[in-house]
Amino acid sequence: MVTIMLKYLLKINKARSINKKYHINDRQAAILDFVCEKYLSNKTCHINEIIFLKIIGSPATLHSATKELTKLNFIKISIDQIDNRVKNVIPTAQGLQRLKALAAVFR
Repeated sequence: MVTIMLKYLLKINKARSINKKYHINDRQAAILDFVCEKYLSNKTCHINEIIFLKIIGSPATLHSATKELTKLNFIKISIDQIDNRVKNVIPTAQGLQRLKALAAVFR
């Protein structure tokens, strides 16, 4: 049992080092994971869904983190074609590349 827990902790540390390699913090990583999960589930992710993830931070903090992820080219924000008031969020190739690197850790 101890060996399994140790392996888990080592994998978590490796995952954190991958996030550091990409220069993103834990909050940004959580947002990016949320966006990637929606994308890979073929669900639309709206900016408001991210802004109201209260478990991660305040709306202002999440807005700031989302803007930073856009600047770092991890996510792309576009205006919805049906409703111009809605902004959709998708991961970029770099965002998906980070996810592939993380997935390799947990194989």
